Amino acid sequence: MSDIFTMCFIENNNELLVQKRIRKPFIGLWNAPVGKVKTHESPIEACKREIQEETGLNLDEVDFRGIIIITTSIRKKSDVLMLFHTKKFSGDINSSEEREVAWIETEKIYSYENTTSSFIYLLPYIIETNGTITGKIIYDKNNLETFDITV
Repeated sequence: MSDIFTMCFIENNNELLVQKRIRKPFIGLWNAPVGKVKTHESPIEACKREIQEETGLNLDEVDFRGIIIITTSIRKKSDVLMLFHTKKFSGDINSSEEREVAWIETEKIYSYENTTSSFIYLLPYIIETNGTITGKIIYDKNNLETFDITV
């Protein structure tokens, strides 16, 4: 069975909230905060819970942006990634030894070396379009093999 994850793009003026990965895959790389949907939890509930736990922020409003299927050629298993976006939140970010979060200027993310390539490809679809996003991302180990997205 596939796992279901949420990914939330949180904007604050010209900055985007990013989180450093501490687990496989992509240890040490920055990405939008991601979390797993638990049993009896809706994707929006999971998104809000994960953001509060992982960053310290409370999401006041969140917009559903789409669904992507993520597959690796090694695992032969696909996961579902539910995409969300918001500019409405309260609280202050909270880093710890277990998780590091930071605001980074959105334009700098495109040239930042410590982010996953799929994050860089996905970002303009989230912040520059308004439609529902769907598609697939396929990795060969940690290398992006296929990025097929439609709006």
